[in-house]
Amino acid sequence: MDKKNIISIVWLVGLLTFIATIAIITAPDKLNRLDYIEKRMDDIQEQREILTEKEKKLEKLATEKDWEEVDNDNNK
Repeated sequence: MDKKNIISIVWLVGLLTFIATIAIITAPDKLNRLDYIEKRMDDIQEQREILTEKEKKLEKLATEKDWEEVDNDNNK
């Protein structure tokens, strides 16, 4: 093998190592994702508790309307 091929291989291995290192460092672990989901669920539950009766009825109507639209789209 000549010098150009060896340099190309070294660059390729170095670049792949760099990309793999960045991917490993920035990838979230399972615990962080579960904590995030649990926190979001708690926030949503807290927001629902704050709603007045009128707001709860409006939210229920909007949700029902969304599901009716989904059903209509699926029946087409």
